[in-house]
Amino acid sequence: MTIIYHPKLSTELEKYGIAIPLCDDRSQRVFERLKQDFPQLKELDLSLLEELTREDLKRAHDSDFLERWFSDEEFITQILYAYDCQDPSRYLPERAQAPLTQLRESILSQVKGTVLTVKTALEAKKFCYYLGGGMHHARSYTGAGFCPLSDIVIALRKAQKEYSLQNILILDVDAHMGDGTAEITKDDPTLTTISLHMADGWPIHSELPIISSDYDLPFKLNEEESYLPRLQNILFDSDIMEKKWDLLFVVNGADPYEGDALKSSEGLKLSKEQLLARDMLIYKWARDLDIPQAWVMAGGYGEKAADIYSQFLLKILHLMG
Repeated sequence: MTIIYHPKLSTELEKYGIAIPLCDDRSQRVFERLKQDFPQLKELDLSLLEELTREDLKRAHDSDFLERWFSDEEFITQILYAYDCQDPSRYLPERAQAPLTQLRESILSQVKGTVLTVKTALEAKKFCYYLGGGMHHARSYTGAGFCPLSDIVIALRKAQKEYSLQNILILDVDAHMGDGTAEITKDDPTLTTISLHMADGWPIHSELPIISSDYDLPFKLNEEESYLPRLQNILFDSDIMEKKWDLLFVVNGADPYEGDALKSSEGLKLSKEQLLARDMLIYKWARDLDIPQAWVMAGGYGEKAADIYSQFLLKILHLMG
């Protein structure tokens, strides 16, 4: 297995005056915890990251959006919208240590990390986990929900071209629906989307139409006991089992955790034990079917989020010796 991590792949939102409860050191905390048991783990060699072209970004986003995104003035507008800074408590420019325009390169670096994660999983034909990425709310025409670009679709379509992939399964277990991924891939039969998410409290932006995933599994509060059985049922559904998957891409949100700090994640409250069982079920399903696995972090907010990622990755590392 491969763990992809480097501190420079963090967006460091506080540095730009953006105040959301996504701890800037979340990935670092996970990596340091893993290194306590596995000191041989190394930070990513940044020279392995591929440069992205405008054509790469067009694999997920339309030309008008990208024109705005690469214009400094329009970029600021796009970023403030993507990070829900219509709420004045979310953007505190007086605390900023760097101009918002510098965030563009940071976001592109995050996308590069997802591209490398997919490539590594495919070439090793095994499990690869990226301590970053998972921007599943970004649409073809706008960022949204803390997701400025769709690193997911950019990376997957780039891999499809380079590795001649026919069928990719995107499994999204973030607390929020993978609505952006569903919008971008709605007419693409080569990318199949499954989203398990809270039934209430999303979308926040009612002006953005919701496009259904190929398989949507919503959960209301107090339906948490049905989460694992329904996840197992969809993974072993005949339509899923009959396809030959070239890759499983997992949007591994920790925000369904009952201890998550984001208010808009309160519609789903899974325990640490349920989340570990969730992740192990997915991992073993793909392993037993010999499907390469690429995982990204997605949502996970507050001081406790790192514990959810760490428990899963430590379990996998110990299993593999």
